[in-house]
Amino acid sequence: MASTEKQLQYMQDFLIHIAEGNFDAKLNISNESDEELVAMQVGINMLVEELKSTTISRVFLNSVYNGINDILIVLNEKGEIQRTNNLVETLLFYPESELLHQSIEKLIRIEDLEVVKDYIRNVFDNRETQEVGLNFITRNQSEIPVSCSFSVLYNKQHQPSGILLVAKNITTFLKAKNQLQDKNDELNLFVYKASHDLKGPVSSIMGIMNLINKSEDIKEVKVYCKMIDECTKKLETIISDLLVLGRVTYGDLKYEQIDIKNEINTILKSIEFIDGLKDINFNIIIDDQAKFIKTEKGLLHTILFNLIDNGVKYRQSKTEPSYIYINVSAHDKGILFTIEDNGIGIEDSLQENIFKMFYRATYASKGSGLGLYIVKMSVLKLGGNISFESTLDKGTTFKLYLPTS
Repeated sequence: MASTEKQLQYMQDFLIHIAEGNFDAKLNISNESDEELVAMQVGINMLVEELKSTTISRVFLNSVYNGINDILIVLNEKGEIQRTNNLVETLLFYPESELLHQSIEKLIRIEDLEVVKDYIRNVFDNRETQEVGLNFITRNQSEIPVSCSFSVLYNKQHQPSGILLVAKNITTFLKAKNQLQDKNDELNLFVYKASHDLKGPVSSIMGIMNLINKSEDIKEVKVYCKMIDECTKKLETIISDLLVLGRVTYGDLKYEQIDIKNEINTILKSIEFIDGLKDINFNIIIDDQAKFIKTEKGLLHTILFNLIDNGVKYRQSKTEPSYIYINVSAHDKGILFTIEDNGIGIEDSLQENIFKMFYRATYASKGSGLGLYIVKMSVLKLGGNISFESTLDKGTTFKLYLPTS
């Protein structure tokens, strides 16, 4: 009797051990015990094995559930949250404990609520998966665009027991889609404007040639020839800018050590015959730590040439002396170029557009409208950034940062 009580006590302690979640041990009762105890031992050990197997499966399923790179939310037929995976807290900043038994409305913006309710009803009634695009609301009230699917969950009797909401974060996809749309719009504009700008000078030349063929006055013909020369130069400028743009967009980068002072002097020499250049006071200051930069020479030349050339083109026609100040300094593992002029400046309402393709901020512009667009594209390709400040009739200051590789 004492032996039986001892075995029962042992069995009781073992069951407590199992209840605490320890499934590795086995119940061992002496073979001399009575048959009922032996039968209980076999039954308990089988139960332990089943519990162990179920626990391993549950751990595995939980790891899969929380490891999926989508938001997973289990709802009941009323749309109340029964369970969430870890990504809900990562993306929406709500821990599962705070969402349990709350309506899914807590995570949906007002505009989408009726749609979500309809989908939940349809899934439960028709037992068909439904898909829709929504916006989830995070704890800090920001919105995350998601692609959602609602599908029915079944119990062991194959009856609807809930709804699984799977939501994929499509922020990156929408961003890429918008960027692609912007590129397509830009390409369409490029084709249209390039064709239009190229056709203009060609049509003018053809018209002037027709006038020359009809004229017998040598002085008149000379005037027409001068007009053709101007049209040809304009055509050359457009074609040159288009070629540069192609190189900026598709060309490979070849880095080399560049003497910045020599590069600026080369640019000034290339424009030395522009009318009025001698009336401009150039002040160039280059810090000792910023004499050289390792970058793509062609793109650097394009950037600096356009910025300096703009300062020359759009100088004031007033009597006060025009100036262009160029300051070059070391800055944050790169070089900072500051180019300041006291030219005609840019009107406030036009400033947001100056880096756009084919945009001309002033009627005084005779260029292709690609100059500053090419500058911006070149700067981005080199991993830098550019900003400016401008006041109408007072001047403009560009600040250009380029990393040195």
